[in-house]
Amino acid sequence: MVKIRLMRVGKRKQPSFRVVVADSRSPRDGRIIETIGHYHPREDPSVIEINGERAVHWLQLGAQPSNTVKNLLRITGAWSEFSGEAPPPPLGEAPAKKTAPVKATPAASVSAEGVASETEEGLEADSAPAEETAETASIDEDVADATEDDEAAK
Repeated sequence: MVKIRLMRVGKRKQPSFRVVVADSRSPRDGRIIETIGHYHPREDPSVIEINGERAVHWLQLGAQPSNTVKNLLRITGAWSEFSGEAPPPPLGEAPAKKTAPVKATPAASVSAEGVASETEEGLEADSAPAEETAETASIDEDVADATEDDEAAK
């Protein structure tokens, strides 16, 4: 099986890597088929140089990338070209944050006495469409009347 993986080069304690296409049975720094790029993780920012055309060519032929190389291909955009996924956002821009949905506040007609029963009824009112506001208002009034009747009975 053909793999796309990293081959370590550089001095001791100063690694840099070549992105290579090699047979999976060959050792990490052994015989290779083709060098398709370089990766320098110690530079700030890290330098990633990958020939996207050659990477896509080998991926189409069935070469399997290692996990690290797959991440590098995503960063350079070669993986999205191969798989059809959306390319990642540019490195200078932060990804758009998802905001939590805003919950509706309780209706002003609900008094402080109806707060306990509102938790039960509020779930139904939150899930109801906006067109049913007249129905929810009548439910709120019924809840308020029921709580007043309970207090009067005490």
